[in-house]
Amino acid sequence: MTQPFRTLLDLCRRRGFLYQSAEIYGGLRGAYDYGPLGVEMKKNILNSWWQRHVYNRDDVVGLDTSILTPHPVLKASGHVDEFTDLLVDCALTKERFRPDKAPPLSLDKNGHIPITAPSKETALAWKKAIEDQFAPNTKVTVEGNRILLFVDHIVQPDQRGQGGKIVFQMLDESSPLELNYHGYVEPDTNSPFLTDSRPFNLMFKTFLDPIDPIDRVIQTTMNKPNDSKTSVREAVDQVLKPSTVFLRPETAQGVFVNFEQVVRTMKTKPPFGIAQVGKSFRNEIRLEHGIFRTPEFEQLELEFFVAPWEAKHYFKYWRKERYNWWLEHATNPEKFRQRDHESDEMAHYATGCTDVEYLYPWGWGEVEGVAHRGNYDLTQHIKNTGANFEISEEKPALSQEVKESGEGEAELIPTETPARYIPHVVESSCGLNRAMLAYLCDAFHQIEDGKGKPPRNVLKLHPRLSPIKCAVMPLTGKDEFLPLTKKVAKSLRRKGWYTVIESQKLKIGKRYYRHDEIGTPWCVTVDYQSLEDDTVTIRDRDTGLQERVNWKDVQTIIGEKLMEPEDLD
Repeated sequence: MTQPFRTLLDLCRRRGFLYQSAEIYGGLRGAYDYGPLGVEMKKNILNSWWQRHVYNRDDVVGLDTSILTPHPVLKASGHVDEFTDLLVDCALTKERFRPDKAPPLSLDKNGHIPITAPSKETALAWKKAIEDQFAPNTKVTVEGNRILLFVDHIVQPDQRGQGGKIVFQMLDESSPLELNYHGYVEPDTNSPFLTDSRPFNLMFKTFLDPIDPIDRVIQTTMNKPNDSKTSVREAVDQVLKPSTVFLRPETAQGVFVNFEQVVRTMKTKPPFGIAQVGKSFRNEIRLEHGIFRTPEFEQLELEFFVAPWEAKHYFKYWRKERYNWWLEHATNPEKFRQRDHESDEMAHYATGCTDVEYLYPWGWGEVEGVAHRGNYDLTQHIKNTGANFEISEEKPALSQEVKESGEGEAELIPTETPARYIPHVVESSCGLNRAMLAYLCDAFHQIEDGKGKPPRNVLKLHPRLSPIKCAVMPLTGKDEFLPLTKKVAKSLRRKGWYTVIESQKLKIGKRYYRHDEIGTPWCVTVDYQSLEDDTVTIRDRDTGLQERVNWKDVQTIIGEKLMEPEDLD
């Protein structure tokens, strides 16, 4: 973890963006609570997304579906059978990780394998474990908190990760010890002492039943000493199945199962979209980088339903639309990019997928995926329920917009009349937690003020995303400044902008700097001249420039800078 990122996380804890969940009880790994500023920033990102994709369009409606999802829904969608990652355990460190995210083995300048332990004491304990259990009679030394494994040679694995070997140097003339090497090591320590990979389902399972289903499990599986472990597990799963529900791993399935009802109640047909914001849950193998990967997260998802012959056009359209949204709010647009998935990366339902990625301090990481899901999901739910998700059209044809784009596929238009088809889906799925972290990293600056002082922190957040829009500051704590201070704050709050009165007994410059650190774009100061002519000073966070204006004009100045691009047309 880089020092600036540590400094940013410290700022988030200190100033009320993020708290460790249940911290007074020792905390819960991977769980975070959003403080007063964090909840405002999340809400601002969400509101910008919803404004753009629902309120500013006439072809998208909203939905809010249940978190608890019955087994048949996720069985039909493929999540019960397919929603898995490969899991690997490190026998030495006891850490678990995904092999596809793990780095290859690294060697030091002398060709040794260095294993980095958290402390010298741990290194000594691990050295003993290696000598006693994992690689007895091999040459191993310790330097501080690093263990050095002496290697004779390494055989690299093939493209499937097979056939690789690490051959160690021995302490005597005994046969060299070989360790299987699949092309990766434990990410934090470089340890090669790993188990074979095995599938791990990412969904959280729970039970919806007034009677504890575990009692039925006990009654069913007791007194069967001759049964194998597998048969007992199958019997347990069968008993629990009627009560089994899942915490949804994505919000999309709730949209798909409600497709016909939305079409019927809203009197709509493709092309149209259904937007949803909500919590999803994944039992992640490895939690990392603060809120980047957590078991509980919020998604901003749009399922856009289109005729099959126009899907190619809309996939390209939404790739562009979503990428532009990210760039509009970015301080450093060059740190965002789009990356098309290779065929072996795509989910089981996708025929095309493009990620939006941000260059985090540790490297490029996904913040959103735009996928062409085809008609997989609707088809699966039709097969399993007999639901009527088909669309009927008397005279299907390419729309004028699609014709002009040259991206239509007229050969896919049915020839029968009326034409019936199952819509294809173009999905954009954005992680709200990751969006917040990306924009915090993107906005975080450390400014050197000179004179031997440590750098000060500034969050140059886009004003629409900033938790506090304006801080109104009386020059001193004297009562004579309060009436106008409150009047200015009230005028801004009436616009729906989160505004605070900053009247702490600090010099005005230090109060400015406090609000620079949390990303407040404007500070308004009420001083002695304000009492004479009703003017105030408005200061810009990013430039430091101050302008003298009538206090009634403050809301106009701020309002113009908070407008969405469509409002400026």
